[in-house]
Amino acid sequence: MSDQPTRTRDASDRHAPHTELARFHSWRLLIATLATPLAWFAQMFIGEVLTTKACSLSNASYPAAAPSWAMPAMTVLSVACFVLGVVGVAVAWRSVIFTRTKRSHAHGERERRVTELEWFLARVSALSSAMFLFGLVATDLAVIVVSPCGRW
Repeated sequence: MSDQPTRTRDASDRHAPHTELARFHSWRLLIATLATPLAWFAQMFIGEVLTTKACSLSNASYPAAAPSWAMPAMTVLSVACFVLGVVGVAVAWRSVIFTRTKRSHAHGERERRVTELEWFLARVSALSSAMFLFGLVATDLAVIVVSPCGRW
Protein backbone atom coordinates (compact mmCIF):
# COMPACT_ATOMS: atom_id res chain seq x y z
CA MET A 1 0.00 0.00 0.00
CA SER A 2 1.99 2.89 -1.24
CA ASP A 3 1.12 6.29 -2.50
CA GLN A 4 3.24 5.65 -5.59
CA PRO A 5 1.46 5.45 -8.94
CA THR A 6 0.86 2.02 -10.42
CA ARG A 7 2.25 1.56 -13.90
CA THR A 8 0.99 -1.00 -16.39
CA ARG A 9 1.48 -1.68 -20.06
CA ASP A 10 -1.29 -0.87 -22.48
CA ALA A 11 -3.12 -4.11 -23.41
CA SER A 12 -3.14 -3.37 -27.14
CA ASP A 13 0.60 -2.85 -27.51
CA ARG A 14 3.21 -4.65 -25.43
CA HIS A 15 5.92 -2.21 -26.48
CA ALA A 16 3.94 0.93 -25.71
CA PRO A 17 5.12 3.15 -22.87
CA HIS A 18 3.66 2.59 -19.43
CA THR A 19 0.33 4.22 -18.73
CA GLU A 20 -0.34 5.43 -15.24
CA LEU A 21 -3.38 4.23 -13.32
CA ALA A 22 -4.99 6.35 -10.66
CA ARG A 23 -3.13 6.35 -7.36
CA PHE A 24 -4.45 4.73 -4.23
CA HIS A 25 -4.12 7.03 -1.24
CA SER A 26 -3.57 5.37 2.11
CA TRP A 27 -5.07 8.38 3.89
CA ARG A 28 -8.33 7.74 2.01
CA LEU A 29 -8.43 4.21 3.39
CA LEU A 30 -7.71 5.57 6.87
CA ILE A 31 -10.61 8.02 6.59
CA ALA A 32 -12.86 5.28 5.24
CA THR A 33 -11.98 3.01 8.12
CA LEU A 34 -12.12 5.46 11.02
CA ALA A 35 -14.55 8.30 10.18
CA THR A 36 -17.84 6.53 10.96
CA PRO A 37 -16.65 4.69 14.11
CA LEU A 38 -15.17 7.91 15.47
CA ALA A 39 -18.44 9.74 14.71
CA TRP A 40 -20.35 7.09 16.67
CA PHE A 41 -17.81 7.26 19.50
CA ALA A 42 -18.07 11.06 19.63
CA GLN A 43 -21.86 10.98 19.61
CA MET A 44 -22.01 8.43 22.40
CA PHE A 45 -19.52 10.05 24.74
CA ILE A 46 -20.16 13.74 24.05
CA GLY A 47 -23.89 13.01 24.25
CA GLU A 48 -23.42 11.31 27.61
CA VAL A 49 -21.45 14.29 28.94
CA LEU A 50 -24.11 16.73 27.68
CA THR A 51 -26.87 14.67 29.23
CA THR A 52 -25.02 14.39 32.53
CA LYS A 53 -24.47 18.15 32.67
CA ALA A 54 -28.06 18.88 31.67
CA CYS A 55 -29.56 16.49 34.19
CA SER A 56 -27.21 17.03 37.13
CA LEU A 57 -30.06 18.29 39.34
CA SER A 58 -32.30 15.37 38.50
CA ASN A 59 -32.51 11.98 40.18
CA ALA A 60 -34.54 8.82 39.63
CA SER A 61 -37.27 9.71 42.12
CA TYR A 62 -37.67 13.34 41.09
CA PRO A 63 -36.82 13.81 37.42
CA ALA A 64 -36.29 17.43 36.49
CA ALA A 65 -37.06 19.01 33.16
CA ALA A 66 -34.16 19.26 30.77
CA PRO A 67 -32.66 22.74 30.32
CA SER A 68 -33.61 24.64 27.20
CA TRP A 69 -30.20 24.12 25.62
CA ALA A 70 -30.13 20.33 26.02
CA MET A 71 -32.24 19.19 23.08
CA PRO A 72 -30.82 21.69 20.53
CA ALA A 73 -27.29 20.70 21.59
CA MET A 74 -28.09 16.99 21.28
CA THR A 75 -29.73 17.59 17.90
CA VAL A 76 -26.73 19.51 16.55
CA LEU A 77 -24.39 16.80 17.85
CA SER A 78 -26.51 14.06 16.28
CA VAL A 79 -26.69 15.80 12.89
CA ALA A 80 -22.96 16.58 12.83
CA CYS A 81 -22.01 13.01 13.73
CA PHE A 82 -24.49 11.59 11.23
CA VAL A 83 -23.04 13.75 8.44
CA LEU A 84 -19.51 12.64 9.39
CA GLY A 85 -20.72 9.03 9.38
CA VAL A 86 -22.28 9.37 5.93
CA VAL A 87 -19.05 10.90 4.62
CA GLY A 88 -17.14 7.94 6.08
CA VAL A 89 -19.47 5.46 4.38
CA ALA A 90 -19.22 7.33 1.06
CA VAL A 91 -15.41 7.36 1.19
CA ALA A 92 -15.39 3.67 2.14
CA TRP A 93 -17.69 2.74 -0.74
CA ARG A 94 -15.63 4.82 -3.15
CA SER A 95 -12.51 3.03 -1.94
CA VAL A 96 -14.15 -0.34 -2.61
CA ILE A 97 -15.02 0.68 -6.16
CA PHE A 98 -11.57 2.17 -6.75
CA THR A 99 -9.72 -0.91 -5.47
CA ARG A 100 -11.98 -3.23 -7.47
CA THR A 101 -11.04 -1.35 -10.64
CA LYS A 102 -7.38 -1.27 -9.67
CA ARG A 103 -7.46 -4.99 -8.86
CA SER A 104 -8.64 -5.88 -12.34
CA HIS A 105 -5.68 -3.99 -13.87
CA ALA A 106 -2.99 -5.52 -11.65
CA HIS A 107 -0.08 -7.16 -13.48
CA GLY A 108 2.75 -8.94 -11.74
CA GLU A 109 2.79 -10.91 -8.52
CA ARG A 110 3.76 -8.14 -6.08
CA GLU A 111 1.36 -5.62 -7.58
CA ARG A 112 -1.45 -8.18 -7.46
CA ARG A 113 -0.77 -8.92 -3.77
CA VAL A 114 -0.72 -5.23 -2.87
CA THR A 115 -3.98 -4.56 -4.70
CA GLU A 116 -5.59 -7.63 -3.08
CA LEU A 117 -4.64 -6.25 0.34
CA GLU A 118 -5.98 -2.79 -0.52
CA TRP A 119 -9.20 -4.34 -1.83
CA PHE A 120 -9.63 -6.42 1.34
CA LEU A 121 -9.01 -3.44 3.62
CA ALA A 122 -11.41 -1.30 1.61
CA ARG A 123 -14.13 -3.95 1.97
CA VAL A 124 -13.51 -4.24 5.72
CA SER A 125 -13.74 -0.46 6.07
CA ALA A 126 -17.01 -0.39 4.10
CA LEU A 127 -18.50 -3.11 6.30
CA SER A 128 -17.33 -1.42 9.49
CA SER A 129 -18.60 1.97 8.35
CA ALA A 130 -22.00 0.53 7.46
CA MET A 131 -22.35 -1.12 10.88
CA PHE A 132 -21.36 2.03 12.74
CA LEU A 133 -23.72 4.10 10.58
CA PHE A 134 -26.50 1.77 11.72
CA GLY A 135 -25.38 2.50 15.30
CA LEU A 136 -25.51 6.23 14.58
CA VAL A 137 -29.06 5.94 13.25
CA ALA A 138 -30.13 3.90 16.29
CA THR A 139 -28.56 6.47 18.63
CA ASP A 140 -30.25 9.32 16.73
CA LEU A 141 -33.60 7.58 17.16
CA ALA A 142 -32.91 7.22 20.87
CA VAL A 143 -32.19 10.95 21.12
CA ILE A 144 -35.55 11.67 19.48
CA VAL A 145 -37.58 9.18 21.52
CA VAL A 146 -36.01 9.23 25.00
CA SER A 147 -36.17 12.30 27.22
CA PRO A 148 -32.65 13.24 28.37
CA CYS A 149 -33.61 13.66 32.03
CA GLY A 150 -36.53 11.23 32.26
CA ARG A 151 -36.66 7.75 33.73
CA TRP A 152 -35.45 5.03 31.41
